[in-house]
Amino acid sequence: MPELKIYQQKALDTLRDYCRECCRTDAELAFFEMTRRKYERGLSYNTVKELPGLPYVCIRIPTGGGKTLVGCHTVGVAAKELLHAYRCVVLWLVPSNAIKDQTLKALRDRKHFYRQALESAIGSIAVFDAIEARFVAASTYSTETVIIVSTLQAFRVDETEGRKVYEESGALVSHTENLPLEVTANMRKYENGVVIASLENVLRKHRPIVIMDEAHNARTPLSFEMLARFSPSCIIEFTATPDTESNPSNVLYSVSAAELQAEDMIKMPIRLETRPHWKELLADAIATLSQLEKIARAEREKTCEFIRPVMLLQAQPHRKDEPTLTFEVVKECLLNDHRIPEEEIAIATGTKWELDNIDLSDPDCRIKYVITVQALKEGWDCPFAYVLCSVAELRSTTAVEQILGRVMRLPNAKRKIHGELNLAYAFVASQRFAQAAESLTDALIENGFNRQEARDFITPAPVSDEELPLFAINKVAVVLNESPDLTRISKEITDKLSFDHSTKTLTFTGVMGDDDREALENCVTLPESQTAIARIYRESRGWVVTEKSSPAERGEKFSIPVLSVKQGELFEQFEETHFLELGWGLEACEASFTEAEFASERQGGERGEIVIDESGKVKAKFITSLQNQMTLIAGEQWNVGQLVNWLERSIPHFDLEPDDFAQFMRRLVRDLIELRGLSLDYLIHNKYKLRQAAEEKVEQYRKEARRKAYQSFLLPNCPSPLITTPEKCFTFDPNSYPYNIPYRGVYEFRKHYYKIVGDLKSDGEELECVKFIDSLDAIRYFIRNPVGHPTHSFWLPTSSDRFYPDFVCQLYDGRYLVTEYKNANDWSNADSTEKREIGELWEARSNGKCLFIMPRGMDFEAIRAKIRTKELSFRF
Repeated sequence: MPELKIYQQKALDTLRDYCRECCRTDAELAFFEMTRRKYERGLSYNTVKELPGLPYVCIRIPTGGGKTLVGCHTVGVAAKELLHAYRCVVLWLVPSNAIKDQTLKALRDRKHFYRQALESAIGSIAVFDAIEARFVAASTYSTETVIIVSTLQAFRVDETEGRKVYEESGALVSHTENLPLEVTANMRKYENGVVIASLENVLRKHRPIVIMDEAHNARTPLSFEMLARFSPSCIIEFTATPDTESNPSNVLYSVSAAELQAEDMIKMPIRLETRPHWKELLADAIATLSQLEKIARAEREKTCEFIRPVMLLQAQPHRKDEPTLTFEVVKECLLNDHRIPEEEIAIATGTKWELDNIDLSDPDCRIKYVITVQALKEGWDCPFAYVLCSVAELRSTTAVEQILGRVMRLPNAKRKIHGELNLAYAFVASQRFAQAAESLTDALIENGFNRQEARDFITPAPVSDEELPLFAINKVAVVLNESPDLTRISKEITDKLSFDHSTKTLTFTGVMGDDDREALENCVTLPESQTAIARIYRESRGWVVTEKSSPAERGEKFSIPVLSVKQGELFEQFEETHFLELGWGLEACEASFTEAEFASERQGGERGEIVIDESGKVKAKFITSLQNQMTLIAGEQWNVGQLVNWLERSIPHFDLEPDDFAQFMRRLVRDLIELRGLSLDYLIHNKYKLRQAAEEKVEQYRKEARRKAYQSFLLPNCPSPLITTPEKCFTFDPNSYPYNIPYRGVYEFRKHYYKIVGDLKSDGEELECVKFIDSLDAIRYFIRNPVGHPTHSFWLPTSSDRFYPDFVCQLYDGRYLVTEYKNANDWSNADSTEKREIGELWEARSNGKCLFIMPRGMDFEAIRAKIRTKELSFRF
């Protein structure tokens, strides 16, 4: 099972916090609070009148970002944090039958990582389509999480299959027998009051979690009315393009394309070439594909990863009154003009589909060219698709948006050694490059990119000699101020370059890969020479470098020393693993709850909570009513040992000995029963509140133990003293900056390392702070440091997590300045104090090379004073 990407985990963490906030307040207030935390301004919740009180939120992930995998993990989050249940019913709705079949196949395959993700999150599962679900025994629902995969259309009453969902089924009678009145009150009944044994009522009984794939297609009053029939517990949408107009989605978390690129999920940028004549264009595209095949073979020799680059060809539809470049015409050109074997060509149109039961990732498959017209079949996917060739002018976004999405996924979500395999290639028949680029930009927006990202990710193909393949002719020459030691690199790399000792000119032929660049940088000593090599790297890839480009675009290297601990002869970045090695335990910790930590009486009554809304109407609180129903249908009869065992399984404790943790749980339960006088039935009925209280108690002791271990490393007499040394640095990747939201303010920054400034609001004190930094003459350049991306950001460890300072600066005199903004009210709190202490320690152990400042509120002159005060002398 693949490890979750950082942005995927952040989305799940946000959803978990939202569910917990829903339990404390309600869906609307929780959404306002979660968006306030992210944007410092809460967003209003768009209610659906057919589904009052329901948590109905959207996770926005662009094409290629792994929405389905996040959806699988979402089930466990919603079940545990919202329903307070360890099994549930899931209604997984998809936009088409093709995607339904694809999803069913994956979820039923025990070896597929979707299935594995679900089982890791929620335990044993059973997967059915809507027809099969009408015959599932009640015992299955009581022992496994039941997942029903269907299209939304299949539940509509005007469809034959849909009507069966609402009709009596003899196989479902046991589901509706002997139920509490509180559960049957919301079920449909015959006139005599007997509950109808239908799939509709089974769903109403179990309050399904609804996962909505490509939800922008399903936000209509008709869809809302249909969903309301099943009394869902929550609806979680996944889409690249949420509805923002007619029925706007409640976007709880949004992922940027920059985050996808930083996690090697997509091929970017897209290299675009235009020609007015389609046959010349096709010849260029074929030459590119041929060269990519050679590079893919070289990649396989080095990494054993198989890739067979595929071209997607977009032909024109048949028209009665005018000749068009139909798929037959394009195929004939491939066969006759380019001698492409017919077995390497497949047609994929609405009337002719030659890809059924064909796995394009199979090394034995020979298909390299797939000809389509408007769009490829929904659910079809091929990460091997590298080249898009459209033989007709792009006249609309919809004509290319879906096919473009097919060439964006990076095979195996892993960066390739050969840089050419990290890009996508588009060839468009067009008189004007700008017009074609704008069409591709619009198509990227339809795949979930914002407009600025889309424009930045489309680059012109390098100008090439028409007689040679696209990649073979790129030659970039630079003048160095030294002679590189080329004896240190392999023959494979020296074959691509030449060096003129008389003029000190280094010439590189082809597209420079990451390994080539790293090897050449190790052959020179001067920073100017490394910058020149970075220029070769970028120009060889067709990334045009202008005088106004950012330092990152020019390939300038930005490395900064980190706080390190010496292990033998080597330095390691100081992180939690160093102080967690000391270990800790719960044996000496007090195992009891205060009344505030775990109440002796259930708040809100045992059967629901009544509130009065703004209109004065009396209504039951949605979340409380939901959790009551889930408890009633569960009906567990446990003893103390089973309750303790459940707590052990439910609470993560990877850093504790199992026996130690089990004994602590027993002591907690025993204290509640024997000393607090609470009944076992009460504890079982409130087991999720008990779990939460126990988890918080353990976390409280964990933080204290971590703090003590952490503090021991900060002492001057520590056996493994911390040091800030140039021998251990973090280097910002000039090609990857995983911001979530681009800065959209009117102020234009002059010194930001990257072209785009990420995650910075367009007003407020923090903006004034960074504007002050941007104005300082001593600053060479700075970075708005991404938060939560440890492989792409500078960070310092704290006792509980990692501290990502706001701004990381390189000074002209060679020193580094790290600035963390804090408003005056928060400057002295415990969190800020700990961050300030570790930042000052990082500075103190650098021998004057590094500076740290946390100005108090608007005292920005403290930043200037810090630079001036420390200007006297410094050395490592």
